[in-house]
Amino acid sequence: MANPAGNAGFSLDDIQLTAGSILEAHPDTIVAWRLLREVLRRPPDDQDVVRVKTALETNRWMRQLEQAQLPDGSWGRFHSQDTKQKTAFRTTEEAIDRAIALGADPREGVLLRVHQYILEVLRGAARITDRDEKSEAWPLGIRFILAGRLAQLDPANPALIQAWAYLVEVAKQAFQSGQYRLEDEVAAYQHLSGIRWPRGFLSSQHVMWILSSHELPGSLGQDLLRWIWHKPEGMGYLDAPLANFQPRQVGYWLRSMSILSRFAEWKEISQDALNQLWAQRDEHGLWDFGSRIARSVDFPLSESWRHSSQRKQDYSTCILVLLRKTFD
Repeated sequence: MANPAGNAGFSLDDIQLTAGSILEAHPDTIVAWRLLREVLRRPPDDQDVVRVKTALETNRWMRQLEQAQLPDGSWGRFHSQDTKQKTAFRTTEEAIDRAIALGADPREGVLLRVHQYILEVLRGAARITDRDEKSEAWPLGIRFILAGRLAQLDPANPALIQAWAYLVEVAKQAFQSGQYRLEDEVAAYQHLSGIRWPRGFLSSQHVMWILSSHELPGSLGQDLLRWIWHKPEGMGYLDAPLANFQPRQVGYWLRSMSILSRFAEWKEISQDALNQLWAQRDEHGLWDFGSRIARSVDFPLSESWRHSSQRKQDYSTCILVLLRKTFD
């Protein structure tokens, strides 16, 4: 039996055995795909991985993503919804999150195409179709939003370095008193760019993606994560409290945790919460948070939730993916 990581209340063997029990129940394609690749970490040439990858070609959710993607690689508006248009995805950002939830590979298919689109926009070779927001911070903010999504897909991309360095300076100034102060963050934008950003942006998911792309200096990572962890509203744009897990917000909570897991400090700060989550398994070793969850693109993974067993497999798969990261 593999030893637990740190003070974890579960072992790598526990995680792998649970994943194996779900696979023995012959789950839907997406569930099998994510368990094989992200939990059991099977190689690309593994016969089960090859078989399931072939089955993805006809999967309902994967086909929806592919069919809705536009020739330029986007899914329409990038950040703000066009309410006059009826589309499968409200924004390109939403489609990216859905693709990640389904286990799409950032190096190929729909995510590779949107990755190229984002780079073209950042380089000025393409434009997003969103309307400009009436804020002097909008030009800088939308670049961080685009860069954040690039960091999500390709954290080693050199196009992120400038944004990362800028935001490290903002974070340093925001925590210069020893704790986060909004007025210090606002002053940082004023000093660096001559703009007012009265509500700040440091806690947004986009900034957190960017800052996670390189190791942070000194104690900045610990200061940042502890601040985010205890914010009552959680991470910006996800709005799920991290220290106080709410089952109805499981999709947004898991997505927030996925972002934080890219920081070295994440394991220490999150371990008690992960142990509590592990303890919430049912008598079969699975998780179930019901069908009435906050609307998000994180679920379902299975093509239907007509049977509770499929819902449990979906929840359990996403939680196992997260827990597996504590052993990286």
